[in-house]
Amino acid sequence: MAQIINFNFVRNFFLKGHERTIRAKKNITVSFLCRGLSIVISFLIIPLTLGYVGKVEYGIWMTISSIIQWFAFFDIGLGNGLRTKLAEALALNDKHTARVYISSVFAIITVIATFMFIGFFIGGYFISWNIVLNTSLVTNYELFKIVITVFFFFCMGFVLSLVSSILQAMQKYALNDIIGLIAQLLGLVAIFILVKTTKSSLFYLCLIYGCKSAIVLFFASIILFLGSLKKYRPTIKYINIKKALPLISLGVKFFIAQLFYLIVTQTAVILVVQFFGPEEVTVYNLAVRYMSMTAMGYLMILTPFLSAFTEAYTKGEFEWIKVTIRRINWIWAAASTITIFMVFFYSLFFKLWVGNAITVPLSLIVALAISSIIGMLNGTYGLFLNGIGKIHIQLYILGFQALLYFPLSYFFYKLGFGLASIVVVQIIFNFFGTYIIYSQYKKIVNQKAKGIWIK
Repeated sequence: MAQIINFNFVRNFFLKGHERTIRAKKNITVSFLCRGLSIVISFLIIPLTLGYVGKVEYGIWMTISSIIQWFAFFDIGLGNGLRTKLAEALALNDKHTARVYISSVFAIITVIATFMFIGFFIGGYFISWNIVLNTSLVTNYELFKIVITVFFFFCMGFVLSLVSSILQAMQKYALNDIIGLIAQLLGLVAIFILVKTTKSSLFYLCLIYGCKSAIVLFFASIILFLGSLKKYRPTIKYINIKKALPLISLGVKFFIAQLFYLIVTQTAVILVVQFFGPEEVTVYNLAVRYMSMTAMGYLMILTPFLSAFTEAYTKGEFEWIKVTIRRINWIWAAASTITIFMVFFYSLFFKLWVGNAITVPLSLIVALAISSIIGMLNGTYGLFLNGIGKIHIQLYILGFQALLYFPLSYFFYKLGFGLASIVVVQIIFNFFGTYIIYSQYKKIVNQKAKGIWIK
């Protein structure tokens, strides 16, 4: 009897409710499986990597990766703009406009990626990478070779990652996560082979990390555009920049928001390497990975609702939005509780994970826990606003944060907060930012938003 009841419960969970909610539940379930495995793989890769190249060289790779990721924002927000406008076109069953959006954005991003690589190659030749990375362990030429190789595959993935935006707009998050899992598996196998067959090589390590996603996206794009996405395949015939102007306009807003967000978050690694040295980048990065596990799980649940919010808002279904947000907030409360418990077990976890190779200060763990709890709540309302394209207020918030990020980080660093100094600034920003965007959410769903609150 218990088995019948459990089976009925599972069946009802996946088959009853609003069609949009059912779709989200299915995506969330597959995402949990795929991203959960991806997290496990990422934790397995780190001890292998540390044993292969050592703490300092791993820190160098993490810094290189962080620098190159800055260039992801040079899509001028077109990836997010495509996802939002494509979701709107699909909600209205306008397939012609959908294909125009896809073809036009692919054309623009390809041009941007080409010029970006040429410019980076020329400019990177004259940069002293030893100074940028604060190390003399590797020659400047070797660092340049590593950076250019990784950047080439980054540019390749830069274009092909538009497939992810398309899948998200179509609310096919599960398929998108399966592609990500395959890339992670490829990376794990390649690094395992590397460790067993070669001597320590920072170049080989960076090559594997840099190319795995681009290669998987390349083959996934071919399969999808010859199969299920054939009717949306980008072609020259459907390129129409004029018709895609609303998408570009929205994309620029996303770009500015992303640029400010980049300054506030991604430059943390640069501050760590300059304040404390490349070896502390490893400590900081591993601490972030540990304390972000719950947030990553929360994101798995949250992300499938992005395009669902776009569709619901386009159709004026505000009650569904309110009910969904309330349910998500209960999940946030559970995730916050788990995050607090993780603080008490961090020492044991790191001992089992990397042994005595890394010592993480408690102050950093506590700061990351607080930042994660507030950040998850911020992410809930930020995701809703991003989904409906109302990001003006977020632009102002992020611009203000970007202006103060460096001086405040330096201020807390000088006060002796250590590695936690960088996280403390993020806590302050997240706290005030969350309050403001929550207020905007309430005004919009109650249909009382006017002026800046509706932009």
